[in-house]
Amino acid sequence: MMRTMTGVLRTAVPLAALTVLLSWLVLPADWSAVPTADPQTYASPVTAGHWTAAAVAVAVLAVAGGYASGAGAALLGVALPAVALYCYRSATAEVIGANLWPVGALFLTPPVVAGVAGAAVLGRAVRRRRERA
Repeated sequence: MMRTMTGVLRTAVPLAALTVLLSWLVLPADWSAVPTADPQTYASPVTAGHWTAAAVAVAVLAVAGGYASGAGAALLGVALPAVALYCYRSATAEVIGANLWPVGALFLTPPVVAGVAGAAVLGRAVRRRRERA
């Protein structure tokens, strides 16, 4: 059975909206470097806890997208907005020295795409197993 692009978009658009919403809820709005107690030291406002929560949210949305419509919907609705939001927030952050957000995006994109695709395949496998039962 051939899936239409309309069917994929029906799933991808709500997933994209949820990805943006969860990004705003989980991650800080401003990623600019913040001063610490030491006047020569700056820290990132994005902690390991933020990244963990974001990764869990992306995984859950990818499984849901895979379950509903397959890996294509998850990639369009979860991976694409997640990487785009990372690029936007990194590019607009005030940092000390050069802002190398394109390098970060190059390192972030392959694992995000692979993780979302893998989670979506898992979601699709769960759906097929439930349909057979």
